[in-house]
Amino acid sequence: MSQEEPSKDSSARTLPASTARKPATSESRIQANRKNALRSTGPKTERGKRTVARNAIKHGILVREVVITGGDGEESLEEFQELVKQLWEDHNPVGVMEGSLVQEIASCLWRKARVLRAENGEIRTRVDTLRMERAQQLSDKANLDLALSDMESPLFSDKNWADQQVSTKDQWVAKQLVQIGLREHNRGLEVLSSLLKFAKSEIARDGYLSEWTQKRVFNAFHLWQKALVEICSIVGRPETNTEDEQSDDEQSQDEQSDGVRNQKQIQKMAVEFIERGLASIDIWSAYSMKRQALALDAEMRRFSLPPADVTDKLLRYEAHLDKQLYRAMDQLERLQRRRQGENVPPPLNINLGRRK
Repeated sequence: MSQEEPSKDSSARTLPASTARKPATSESRIQANRKNALRSTGPKTERGKRTVARNAIKHGILVREVVITGGDGEESLEEFQELVKQLWEDHNPVGVMEGSLVQEIASCLWRKARVLRAENGEIRTRVDTLRMERAQQLSDKANLDLALSDMESPLFSDKNWADQQVSTKDQWVAKQLVQIGLREHNRGLEVLSSLLKFAKSEIARDGYLSEWTQKRVFNAFHLWQKALVEICSIVGRPETNTEDEQSDDEQSQDEQSDGVRNQKQIQKMAVEFIERGLASIDIWSAYSMKRQALALDAEMRRFSLPPADVTDKLLRYEAHLDKQLYRAMDQLERLQRRRQGENVPPPLNINLGRRK
């Protein structure tokens, strides 16, 4: 080679640095870069994680569709965004597919919370008004029992041809059920207690019971406290003799004294039976209060589950959400394992259906 002909190597060295060809990347470096990319788990700094979480919250499709943002059933968008943010920090998704799976997991969890709210609402629909409804039912029953107890005995009129088909025993059984019903609630017991107190005061004031009081004591107690009714039935107005029937001279003073003593003894016995009746009513009142409280508590416990048709609907909906949730979690795990370089086999699908 002569001196006038410059060599190729010297001309290459004289080219500007900006136009010089870059050395080719070796195959080993390419493979190393690929492995490093597979090891990427997303942002690691707190600032980076917050930035990524905000991007998912702002641009996620499910964020705009899952949360109810208007109407009476409005939900908290901030709570759902916080849920997405926490799931994002837990799973550190990379790429659109992993990010969408994280959002799907958040959607399933959010909708499962609705199932619990729906169940809560179904239970409260019956439980919240149960106390008032039971009080109303007891009040209606008390008024009906009181009205029936004031009816003349026999309970059914003989003039009604349909009532003649009912035996006397059945009529008395019906009357007894009414008196039993009066002891099942405090309203009936209060009326019974007031009736006996009025009868007691009437004896103390007049020395006898009026026909009106005797009739009501009979209707309310004759199939419950028969002895009380019997003694009250003879504490009536004393018979007065007219001049035509018997004069004062024809009746001795001893007979008059005996009649007065007998009347006073009857009055005393009647008052004693009335006091026993009042004590019995107090016992029944305490029992009734306890019974009503236990019945209310038992019914509230029974209503702690929604009705069968609602429960079946909620369970089927929740099972559907669980299936979606576990499928999204499984897909996300497989994607992340594959991204990290693991050899993840395809999912195994088993068809348990019967062959035709």
